[in-house]
Amino acid sequence: MTTNLEVQWVVGFVDGEGCFNLDIHVKTDMRWGIQMQPEFTVVQHERDVQILHALKELFGCGSVGVNRTDSTSTRMHYRCKSVKDLNEKVIPFFEKHRLKTKKGVEFDKFRDIVRLMYIDYHNQSLKQFLEIVLKGEQLRFRVVSYPVKANPKKNKSKCDFSRSTSTLRSRSIFIRYFFVI
Repeated sequence: MTTNLEVQWVVGFVDGEGCFNLDIHVKTDMRWGIQMQPEFTVVQHERDVQILHALKELFGCGSVGVNRTDSTSTRMHYRCKSVKDLNEKVIPFFEKHRLKTKKGVEFDKFRDIVRLMYIDYHNQSLKQFLEIVLKGEQLRFRVVSYPVKANPKKNKSKCDFSRSTSTLRSRSIFIRYFFVI
């Protein structure tokens, strides 16, 4: 079944159901021991998965998959994580068709982050990398921890958040202190 979406309907739908994130993943094989990943996501119950496929078709990028399953339902997501696709497809759509709620402010901050990442700003220095991480705090910022064992003798810039139970604010302060920017 093909679902044709009206542009203003998409704007309203994303205003209510969309999310612009900068996920931070601790990954010891990355240059700074941390991976940044911008992400535009919309989540819906599986009965409405055709809407997510229509969004994928509209934007011409991203993927549709299972977000989570529990005892009562399955939630599906449309997700775009590619910096190139976000910069060249998703961002121009929302610049042309502005979001109407506070999500528009989130989008503006997200756009700034994606544009910096698109020109590889985050790979030029640790200070510039952390500038983007701190900009991500203003979004719906999440730190995703994996059981990682950093070897402080091998590389002092890599750290282990997996056992931390502190708040996100404490983690971001720790990041700033640890990396001494």
